[in-house]
Amino acid sequence: MQKVYEALKQGDEIRSNLIELKQMLKEEGALDTYLSMTEDDELIASFLQNQDPKIRKNAAIILGLLQSQESMDKLWDAYLAETQLFVNSSYLSAMQKLDCRAYEKQLKDRYQQLLACEPSQEDLKHVQEEIKELRRIVIQFEGGITKHRFTGYGKPQNFILTTVKNYQDTTAVQLEFGKLKIIPMGVQVAGGDIREALNLRTFRELLFTLRCRKNLPSQPSVIARELAQSDLTRILSELHEGEAPFYFRLEIKSAMPLDKKSAFVKKIAAELEQRTRHFLVNSAEHYEVEIRLMENRTGGFYPCLKLFTLPMKRFSYRKYTTASSMHPSTAALLVELSSSWLKDYARVMDAFCGTGTLLMERMYALAVRTAYGTDTFGEAVKGARENAAIAHMNINFVQRDFMNFTHEYPFDEIWADMPARGNRTKEEQDELYQSFFIHAKSLLKEHGRIFLYGNENGFVKKHLRLQDDLSLKQEFCMREKDGTYFYIIEKVKSEKVKPAERSAQKNLQEDPDGPVGNADHKMDNKES
Repeated sequence: MQKVYEALKQGDEIRSNLIELKQMLKEEGALDTYLSMTEDDELIASFLQNQDPKIRKNAAIILGLLQSQESMDKLWDAYLAETQLFVNSSYLSAMQKLDCRAYEKQLKDRYQQLLACEPSQEDLKHVQEEIKELRRIVIQFEGGITKHRFTGYGKPQNFILTTVKNYQDTTAVQLEFGKLKIIPMGVQVAGGDIREALNLRTFRELLFTLRCRKNLPSQPSVIARELAQSDLTRILSELHEGEAPFYFRLEIKSAMPLDKKSAFVKKIAAELEQRTRHFLVNSAEHYEVEIRLMENRTGGFYPCLKLFTLPMKRFSYRKYTTASSMHPSTAALLVELSSSWLKDYARVMDAFCGTGTLLMERMYALAVRTAYGTDTFGEAVKGARENAAIAHMNINFVQRDFMNFTHEYPFDEIWADMPARGNRTKEEQDELYQSFFIHAKSLLKEHGRIFLYGNENGFVKKHLRLQDDLSLKQEFCMREKDGTYFYIIEKVKSEKVKPAERSAQKNLQEDPDGPVGNADHKMDNKES
């Protein structure tokens, strides 16, 4: 750094050395090193007068990194005198890191001036960058962003409840209000009741529909125009208390490469801001609105709206999760699918409970007598206990391998979100399923049930064939792509002759005059 600094003092290769210094200052501890070399920032501030606009730009950025309050007035003067639009945002970025309240009125006036202007296509990008930096400063002046409050409960609304594919009906039959239509992503509701929808547990997301073309072409300018001309701004105004702007983000559900998607999003967002006269403001930090564009098979995009202002309290107990945690709407769907097989006031356990989601959704559906959950992952068990406390549920979570768990009385239901194969071999996974079924039977009362979720259909069917006292009552294909199924299995009385009984029958056949009483006793046991 000393060498770069000395070169700048000599005026050698100013642009390249400023760029190098800028990169150095972003490293940990570099600021202290620089400050130990000089007592002021006069050298860097002097480059704000340089004829090369890229030198001015980099000098401004460095003054921001140095948090040089002494340079505030010089930054402001340079900003006012700047003739190149692309440099302006750098002055403002530096000012954000300083106390610029002395220029509050001028900065706010400049912000309003730019919001009202209509720049040429050539200048649009640079003006948008300047507006973005000015907005951040104005937000600082005003103590942060004022959040909007959702108030759209009273009137019928049009929305989509997204669901697991092929199980849209499970959610649809729970709705009493609105005109319903089954679509690939879920249930489309026209004139629905928001409060009623929010009480359902089997949908994943609630998305508002827009009145515009439903198959938007993959052209950013056309998409921005269609969104701006739709009822998007009206929906936001009518459903909320509070004035514009509304901060948004764009979410593109598409297979396009990441770099292409990023450029696609930026173009749409910039033009949408301009077309709505900044009623909508793109922000990766403060957004309350997500505009979602979902690509279809023809390459077009279906638009809809997700509101983070809409309180979602269905799964508020779920404070702690792990990477393998089941989504609560999936857990709720499994419970709903098995509703006719559940027992009221049952003794219930979850063999691989994780943070408790599946077990807790079971308890939301129907009252239980006792509930147990086992898992070997200590952090998950700790999280499960915290989640249960939030939900005010009395659940016994035990950090133990299910295969080693014993209990003084049998259970009515055993739930299992089976562990993924991961690094286990096929043989090891086969053994896991075999051990699970054998041990689950030992913990179940007769006619007790196993509710099993997993993607090893072959192992499930194999071990059900081997375990004649387990009967498959119902199965659901949850995801055809990866072969994920949900099974409802009942423990029944074995129809096979046990080894001890077979031995007694053989002795009786070989010695008709033998101990008949003992043989009869064995046979009585078989019949009882």
